Amino acid sequence: MVKRRTLTQAKVLATANQLIETKGINGLTIRDLALVLDVRPQSIYNYVDSLSDLLDQVGIQFVQSISDRMNEKMANLTGDEALMTFAQEFRAACENHRGLTPVILDLNDNLKIPRTRKAMVQLYQDMFKPLQLDDSSRVENTLYRSALFGFIIQEVGGFFKLNDEELDERFTKTMQLAIDQTHLTKD
Repeated sequence: MVKRRTLTQAKVLATANQLIETKGINGLTIRDLALVLDVRPQSIYNYVDSLSDLLDQVGIQFVQSISDRMNEKMANLTGDEALMTFAQEFRAACENHRGLTPVILDLNDNLKIPRTRKAMVQLYQDMFKPLQLDDSSRVENTLYRSALFGFIIQEVGGFFKLNDEELDERFTKTMQLAIDQTHLTKD
């Protein structure tokens, strides 16, 4: 009797996610993915065009999960509370999925993930349009994004030598400073 394979798009992406979480994005290869899925590498190409396409699909899926969580958490929030909640939830997603964080923050110039980048921009715009903070030309909005993404990059990169409580306090203070700046009037 011939063993029937049940490879699906969902299984390919879920397994790629697991590999990224354990090996990092640079540790993911089509060959390793095929090995874990117990299929020939060629079979993976029925679901992705290339390694970059695979990373892009994984990134889009991750951004969508963050977006879903944000919509749930921020449903009835406005102003500073919404800004702080967005920052905390985005940081939590990155902490819980450190392997995927470089994908959504595009920390690797070699990645060709245009749809993930577009999805991240759309997430940010969707969350902040109701707060009138979707105008990326405002310096205050740039400061908020820079504080949020910069902190997370430093945290994931191991730059901080603080315990968890001190790190949480540092994050809250950093983001509050950035949020306070969003109240400045336009030039």
